[in-house]
Amino acid sequence: MKKADIILINGKIYSVTKNDAVISGQGVAIKDGVIVKVGSNEEIKVYADKNTKTIDCERNTVLPGLCDAHCHPSIAAAVASGCDLFGIYIQEGETQDEIIDKYLQRLKKHIDEHPDDKIIRGAGWVIGNFMGSDVIPTRHDIDKICSDRPVILESFCQHNLWVNTKAIEAAGLDKDTPDVKTGKIYRCNDGYPQGVFNDPEAMAYIKLGVPGYDLTVEEYKNALLWYQQECANKYGVTLVQDCMHSDNARQAYKELAGEGKLTLRIRGVYHLEPDKYSQQMNEFIGRKGKDNSNDDFRIDTVKIFTEGMFNLLEPYEENFAKENEIGETRNVPLYWEDSVFEEYAAKAMEAGFNVHVHAMGDGAVKQAVKCLVGAQHKTELKPRNIIAHLMLVDDEDAITMGKEGIIGNCQPRWMVYDSDINAAVGMMGQERANKNYPFRKFINAGVDVSFGTDFPVTPPPDTMHEIQCAMTRSVFPDAPDYQQYEGRVLGKEKPATLEECIKALSINGAYQMFMEEKTGSIEEGKSADLVILDSDLEASPLDEIYEIRVKKTIFKGKVVFE
Repeated sequence: MKKADIILINGKIYSVTKNDAVISGQGVAIKDGVIVKVGSNEEIKVYADKNTKTIDCERNTVLPGLCDAHCHPSIAAAVASGCDLFGIYIQEGETQDEIIDKYLQRLKKHIDEHPDDKIIRGAGWVIGNFMGSDVIPTRHDIDKICSDRPVILESFCQHNLWVNTKAIEAAGLDKDTPDVKTGKIYRCNDGYPQGVFNDPEAMAYIKLGVPGYDLTVEEYKNALLWYQQECANKYGVTLVQDCMHSDNARQAYKELAGEGKLTLRIRGVYHLEPDKYSQQMNEFIGRKGKDNSNDDFRIDTVKIFTEGMFNLLEPYEENFAKENEIGETRNVPLYWEDSVFEEYAAKAMEAGFNVHVHAMGDGAVKQAVKCLVGAQHKTELKPRNIIAHLMLVDDEDAITMGKEGIIGNCQPRWMVYDSDINAAVGMMGQERANKNYPFRKFINAGVDVSFGTDFPVTPPPDTMHEIQCAMTRSVFPDAPDYQQYEGRVLGKEKPATLEECIKALSINGAYQMFMEEKTGSIEEGKSADLVILDSDLEASPLDEIYEIRVKKTIFKGKVVFE
């Protein structure tokens, strides 16, 4: 018998396999980065000798390395050094002008503290604060406190930029800049950009047009090292899908992986845009495999956005549609024609990619399901395609997802009654708002569900927050709007169980990324990716799970956080 490098004893192992078997035990033996034994203390101790490191788990829970199956580490890393605008929600009695002032106060403080920054970045403002109002942030607001440097502020949802005049000038934009096919450039009466750019195609005018906006490869490398320690390993995460990243970020991942500096596995995506699909797909097929760097970083996924603002099967509420200039149909268009979506999803699948679709409204979800199923039948392939976010979902579409093997990627931090749901009431009415984020519908339909944080949309990316939200469907004391929504439960469906949460946070995320044979559960022969908590998770009251902390994170047999 080979002796272990590390043994874990006195733990309470909690792991779930793909076929729903629950693995328990007290300890784990690890050799050369691989789990060689799972069992009782007595069974594990025989693997130890004088050179073996022993970790006493003190009767606390031991989980498999956890997975954030839809997030944005490179975006989070890029804005980490910028101005933090998160957590400002309009309160009863407040005006939109007062909200803008709150943002500007934070921004001015940041600008004063960073006099040498050539570009001012920030993130976290909420466009929902201005829905149904004639007031919207403009370049002139920012110009009052900073007019000599580009200021570029990303919304919390990553679907909007708020910029100053200098940023617009630096990007070479003016009143004659053409409108985009998908998204919106808010304009002044004379056609000059007003300061808000909505959705990726419009945002690209700024992101690609302002020289130096994107971080350099070296800057990304430093920022990503910060992310993996403070936003991933800290919360027990050892596997991540970065669902939107720049070329520089991709190169940074490759180099970090090649240098052996990653303490988690990263899976990237190629983003297919509605106005560039033919050229881009040829590029993606040509790049297939060339961006991979050993086991730690690879790209096997094509990402597609179906919508900007939510495309709904039933129209928006009449007043909301009128106030937000949605149009006579009281709905917003989809980004893709069905035939093109299906054709290019099939091309991606034939090239060896799976397809990861952003779809929130039930109209967008219906299109995603229809086109993915069509592509799967056409190619006779089922490459673990994914639909992410799934705010509203028609019953038939959930059933089809289960039958056709389409993964549902859900964000449990959104499965609660909070300011965002309250805003949805004005958009779609109380009845439909209560049906948002229907986790139980997917489970009943046999859908494989993986969890993702969408970080930095909802900070922090704490896995224990995810578990508590999924199991209670209520906000918790650390949430910024807890006092306003304390005790309110979203909908009437049965919340997630602990077993369902652990499965969605571990083996199902690994399955989504074709990694279930290597990680995602505590089984002999798998990579030693493990999480030791500071508490017994199973014995913790539901309303106190959010307080549980990770004591140690182990990746490939090495302690990478404690």
